[in-house]
Amino acid sequence: MYNNEQKNEENFWISYADLMAGLLFVFILVLGAIVIKYVYTQSNLEKEKVALNQSQEELTNKNEVLNKLNALLKNLENEKAELSNQLSKSNETINLNNQELQKLKDVLLDYEVKDKDKSTELENTKNTISLKDEELTVLLNKLLEQEKVHQKTVEEFDITKAKIKSLTGIKLNVITKLKEKLGKSINIDEKSGAIKFSSNILFDQGAYKLKEDSKKELNVVLKKYITTLLEDKEIRKYIYGITIEGHTNSDGSYLGNLQLSQQRALEVMQFLYESNTINKELLNKYVSSSGKSSSELIYNKDGSEDKDNSRRIEIKFIIKNDEAVKELQNYLGEKQ
Repeated sequence: MYNNEQKNEENFWISYADLMAGLLFVFILVLGAIVIKYVYTQSNLEKEKVALNQSQEELTNKNEVLNKLNALLKNLENEKAELSNQLSKSNETINLNNQELQKLKDVLLDYEVKDKDKSTELENTKNTISLKDEELTVLLNKLLEQEKVHQKTVEEFDITKAKIKSLTGIKLNVITKLKEKLGKSINIDEKSGAIKFSSNILFDQGAYKLKEDSKKELNVVLKKYITTLLEDKEIRKYIYGITIEGHTNSDGSYLGNLQLSQQRALEVMQFLYESNTINKELLNKYVSSSGKSSSELIYNKDGSEDKDNSRRIEIKFIIKNDEAVKELQNYLGEKQ
């Protein structure tokens, strides 16, 4: 009996072991299935994750493209709106132009209806215009000729200016040398080189005889001035003549003043002759006297006559080319 029980117990444990082995096998199968399913699931998840990321990138790119398209669409809409405004303005302008054109048509129609003879007048006008064109051609030819003349005149003008500059330079040289010789004791006009004596100092009112006191000044100043001009060979070679001019103011008649001014100029010249200090041959050759009456008055800054300074004796010299200078200056004055 004991053996049977022992045998049954062994069978039990064998059955139990078989059961546990079966259960373990099932557990292993289940676990393997779970692992396989997990691995498969993870693989799918990774693929889905990658696909999802790609989808998100594509979505982002599409959004960017969509945004660009929206911006482009907005710009197109703005341009469309602007074009619409321009088209609207153009239509308004076209309408206005059409209205103006219609008005012109109406005017033209009225013109044709009211005056059929205008065609004849128009033809005459065309003929006149044709004649005017011919006249214009003639005038243009004349203008070309005038331009040639003008060009020639300009060239002559330039030559003349060069001559004047040269001739004026001679006189300036003479004035410079004269001032060096006479020094500062004698006042010489900067431009003309002339000297002046007031008639109030030289003569009594209305008289032409020299005052005794005035002869002292003339004896010093006038003699030195004339002597320098005539006896200095470097200066005399440029001298054409020396003129003693008498001037009066506007008081009295012109002829009476002319006689008085001539007498005073002659009186000063006679004083030079009687002084016996200057070579009379040189005086005869170069010195002359002239009365100017009131023809060359001196004026104050306000335009009124300076009567005291107008009454004067002027001693002027003329360089050998002075006449040519005057002609050239007159020529230039006419051309300007």
